[in-house]
Amino acid sequence: MMSAVLLIRLFASPLAIGLASLAGKRWGPNIAGVLGGLPLVGGPIVAALWITQGSDYVTTLARSAPAGVWSNIVYMLAVGQLSKRWGWKVGIACGWIGYLGGGLLLNASGLAHSVIVGVAVLPGLWLSAVRWLPKPTAVPPPTHLPHSELITRMLAAAALVLSLTAAASWFGPTLTGLFTGAPVAATVIPAFTYVSSGHDGMLLALRGFLTGLMGFTVCFLILGLGIPVLHAWAVLPAIVAGVAVGFGATALARRVV
Repeated sequence: MMSAVLLIRLFASPLAIGLASLAGKRWGPNIAGVLGGLPLVGGPIVAALWITQGSDYVTTLARSAPAGVWSNIVYMLAVGQLSKRWGWKVGIACGWIGYLGGGLLLNASGLAHSVIVGVAVLPGLWLSAVRWLPKPTAVPPPTHLPHSELITRMLAAAALVLSLTAAASWFGPTLTGLFTGAPVAATVIPAFTYVSSGHDGMLLALRGFLTGLMGFTVCFLILGLGIPVLHAWAVLPAIVAGVAVGFGATALARRVV
């Protein structure tokens, strides 16, 4: 059992981020962001915790995950606004500070399990994607993705995922749920995109993350409500609905922006 958990931690999320990076090379940073916003990282973490902690733990986690996406909104907006003037390092560092502060505030306020707060994330993500995040001023150049950079992205993702899953035993299910959507992909992909395609490329990736996170939110809303009734079968409608909402919101946002 432990070897299976270790394999999930080491390979599932880094592989997902590698695939998202390759998709970004083929279809642009916006699609890389969409895939990163979906539960590519959170999903394997939940699978590992389901194996080790059981379904009750994961149910509590899933019910608090949507509210935690508010912290992702703070992260994305901070990175988008600050990176233009101060560069990606300062933008991402400040974004993480805002992300962690937002999650701790939600936990302290007792709003982590509020369905209303979780559902309200959806219009928050939409407004962030189409109104509040700065708009690109030019079309970024095509992304060149050497094999060495792809491997570096995957190694960085593995390090972040291992750190998050190790900390889960200290956090407990509610705080772990709030941080299930931790911006692992939204750290790795935008940072490399900024270096290769500039600030406009990063903004397109962040816009994709915001609309992709709508799928993440729907996925965990369904999962938290469905596990007590459908048990492990709740994963299927959660994933299908999450992917559909994520890509649907992205297609609609392109028409609005």
